Amino acid sequence: MYYNLTKKEKKIAAQIIEKGVQADFKAGLEKAKKVITDWENEKTDNRAAYHKLYKTITNHDKKISKRYDGLGGSDYLMTVAVILFEEQITEEDIKDFSDEAKQFIYRWISVWKGE
Repeated sequence: MYYNLTKKEKKIAAQIIEKGVQADFKAGLEKAKKVITDWENEKTDNRAAYHKLYKTITNHDKKISKRYDGLGGSDYLMTVAVILFEEQITEEDIKDFSDEAKQFIYRWISVWKGE
């Protein structure tokens, strides 16, 4: 399935994707915060906490890189679908897309849900 976005829709998609990037960064920081909080509460020693923090950030960064690095215009709508599927945005965020673009998004979400 492929859908060609208009110039206006590409701008909308870019804004939505930025929301997804910010949400992913926040999720990574929250994971890191938990590791640091455990360390501060002496649930982990310094070495273990350091390695766990490094591993947490590295693994989360791989997810972000896989999703967003090298993202081209032809990938925008699929990425928007993923971000909506993961509930990082709401249906309100995609309201300005054409009906055809929204159908594309919902079709992919249905596939991922196994419907």
